[in-house]
Amino acid sequence: MNGNMQKKLHALIGGFLRSPHFKSTITKDIESFVKLTLSTWQDMDLILVQEETKKITFQVLVKVLMSVGPGQDLDFLKKEFEEFIKGLICLPIKFPGTRLYKSLKAKEKLLKMVKKIVEERKIAKERSDEKGNIEDTVDLLLREYGGANDMQSLPLDFISGNILEMMIPGEETVPMAMTLAVKFLSDCPRSKAIDVYLTCNLFTYLALTCLPTFLKENMELKRHKTESCEDYNWTDYMSLRFTQNVINETLRMANIINGVWRKALKDVEIKGNLIPQGWCVLASFTSVHMDKENYDNPCHFDPWRWEKTVAAVNNCFTPFGGGQRLCPGLELSRLEISIFLHHLVTTYRWTAEKDDIVYFPTVRMRRKLPTRVTSYRNSTTTIDDDED
Repeated sequence: MNGNMQKKLHALIGGFLRSPHFKSTITKDIESFVKLTLSTWQDMDLILVQEETKKITFQVLVKVLMSVGPGQDLDFLKKEFEEFIKGLICLPIKFPGTRLYKSLKAKEKLLKMVKKIVEERKIAKERSDEKGNIEDTVDLLLREYGGANDMQSLPLDFISGNILEMMIPGEETVPMAMTLAVKFLSDCPRSKAIDVYLTCNLFTYLALTCLPTFLKENMELKRHKTESCEDYNWTDYMSLRFTQNVINETLRMANIINGVWRKALKDVEIKGNLIPQGWCVLASFTSVHMDKENYDNPCHFDPWRWEKTVAAVNNCFTPFGGGQRLCPGLELSRLEISIFLHHLVTTYRWTAEKDDIVYFPTVRMRRKLPTRVTSYRNSTTTIDDDED
């Protein structure tokens, strides 16, 4: 989508995702999804973090887009979406049995389901004259474009298609960010940190000591909320300074979106290079994030670099894109990751098995990050011991 329509939809969705009402309700929803998923880990000998985080993020995704809760509809959407997403990058061969064919069939089923939800919501909207709070993206688009007498009204197929398209970036990126944050934090055990410190290897020492610092910050917030008997809100999670540093560093190193394709609509000259009209360009985010001119020791996981870096404001930090294509859900994504990491680190101790990151065709863990967890209540080591 290009031009005025893209600008209007981008602003519309971004404004909704930043609204106080949405922030208040979605924070409670995400907490509920995270706690429910984490509670099931107590009886599991080994968990696959990549799979478990997808359970959380998909529920958040359909809640934000269509207000679909647990049940048959959610299970159907998840099953068909998983089949559809497998064909996002595959050989363009379409006949029965191929990956592309199966993916397109799943897309048809998804669109049919989403269109049914949109139609039902439109009928309910027309029967009611009340205009309450906008609860999800379907509400937003119907209110803006779905008026029966509105000359700008859009076909329901268009709205349904947009809902499906918005599922793609939201489903793949956030669970991988959660998973890789767990991996990077797991790679920095405290016992090794002490040995490294004695050898004066400063950069490695910083990387190895981030887990205790991360734990301490989150435990302080948990204690404050427990003592005050207050509910968490959006600001609580976003004010966890070191946690936000960990998220920034995870996004920088992981490069979950390693690049974007853009097509030149006219001749463009960049730094003396001519890009002719009609040519396609791959803008590499990985090249920016791993450039020594932008980041010292770019291959080191160092959350402390964000205490002093200005990369976030000088186009050297682009996990959410930039310009008029800046991801409108970037604050929501940060909130999801923050809530997951907060409740994980304040509920469990964990040990992740060795696993490798695969970067093609999309970023993922080779073994889905097998991890063993122990609840603090069932551990012989106290939380205070871990913080010391």
